Amino acid sequence: MKKFSLLLLVSLLVFCGCANLKIYDKVINNLAEVRYNLYSGKTENINVTLMSGKREKNYVVNGYCTDSVDFGVITFKVKSDITMPKEVNFVLTVGTTRYDGILEQNPFDGSYVYDLRNIIYSEEVITAKIIAGEFVESVELTSVTNNFNVNWDNALKIACKELNDSLQTFIENDEFKGECYVKLICDEDILGTYYWYVNFVSRFGKSYSVIIDPITNEIMAKKNI
Repeated sequence: MKKFSLLLLVSLLVFCGCANLKIYDKVINNLAEVRYNLYSGKTENINVTLMSGKREKNYVVNGYCTDSVDFGVITFKVKSDITMPKEVNFVLTVGTTRYDGILEQNPFDGSYVYDLRNIIYSEEVITAKIIAGEFVESVELTSVTNNFNVNWDNALKIACKELNDSLQTFIENDEFKGECYVKLICDEDILGTYYWYVNFVSRFGKSYSVIIDPITNEIMAKKNI
């Protein structure tokens, strides 16, 4: 009897592992957005982040995953008491590679952004400079994600395991009818603290998400809609 119980327990564990892996294998082919890495730097006057990864070319949260493109978004947040001209430029150097252009202002938070349309991953020196009339300031960016114990793929696997039962409802005829977003979100109360946010959206109006601590791999919050 003990031998039978042990075999049953092992079988259940193997089955659960396979079920979780099956969900992950389906989700990995339905990533609408995944943020691979993050660099940041700040001075007294500016706070700069550089985020890159892949996302849908036609970015619509609707449960359908379409063709993806590379992105690399640089964001400058400027001290509120600094007067900015209409045209604000930037220069980004990654080792010996240079990117430059005109920044667009985000209407929601007033920050200045630009999509490099490239995945930026480098161990070389990365420097970001903002040029706004007489106001010119630069800062060296360092990797935030290199200090994580949990990368985006680990976070996705943790989320798939945690939401395995709920995500079964996304499957019809062995097809995963939904899309997934793996993002990095900043803790508004603790500057420089980030969490993985993994969100699954079905074609039928359902949405499930988890927030994961990238250091401890603890699930900080879970939400079902």
